[in-house]
Amino acid sequence: MSNFKPLKVRFLGKDYTLRVSEDDELATLEMAEYLDSKMRAFKTAHPEQSDLTAAVITGLAITEELFVERSSTLDPGEHINAELNKMERKLSRALLAK
Repeated sequence: MSNFKPLKVRFLGKDYTLRVSEDDELATLEMAEYLDSKMRAFKTAHPEQSDLTAAVITGLAITEELFVERSSTLDPGEHINAELNKMERKLSRALLAK
């Protein structure tokens, strides 16, 4: 079992302390640096926006990156089956609602 320890990270010049397992310390620092660099880039391009807006927009952009990456690694058949399953559930709900 991993021990948890405090880890200080910085986003847009503000320090935050996280509790992370010792095994995840380096990965967490790397992710924090990545997020901070994306947030700083957003603030450079949009200095009129608040830090909260920068955090939300940056979070959405990184989430989009993740979803695009995930979809590129999916087997096309799996993606089609997932979409068909969604459609089937919607159709079933619509038919049951009548």
